[in-house]
Amino acid sequence: MFLIDDYKEKINNFYELMDTNKNIVDIRVSKDKWTLKEMLGHLIDSASNNHQRFIRLQNDKEINFPAYDAEQWKDATKISEFEFIELINLWKTYNYFLLHLIKNIDEKCYNNMWKISEKEMTLKFIIEDYFGQHMDWHIELYKKRIEEINCGKQS
Repeated sequence: MFLIDDYKEKINNFYELMDTNKNIVDIRVSKDKWTLKEMLGHLIDSASNNHQRFIRLQNDKEINFPAYDAEQWKDATKISEFEFIELINLWKTYNYFLLHLIKNIDEKCYNNMWKISEKEMTLKFIIEDYFGQHMDWHIELYKKRIEEINCGKQS
């Protein structure tokens, strides 16, 4: 059902990109843009929130699980004080764990619904969106930030 091998390849490729650029993760290109480390912190927060959704939506046909404010989470984690290599290892392992979870979800749960504000999303949609559009968008944003940092270093 889900593209587990593709998702795993995406995780591995992104991990390599993060590891290759570990020497620039604390550089801030402007006060209104997150560092690479802060971006990674958000991805860990996202994995954590989706972990909850993946489990809760197997146990309930409908949940009203809250959204989260990414800025508040970033500020609360003090992620800039944490070792980057530990963060990328956590992110990779956490996402492998999420793949394990989705491989074992009963198909009967795929249409269970997360309701947030005016939106409704099925478990199937949340999984596909997280490993698809959401992760792809963040990978591209991460690459763009690397380019911004590297361009700024040449100036």
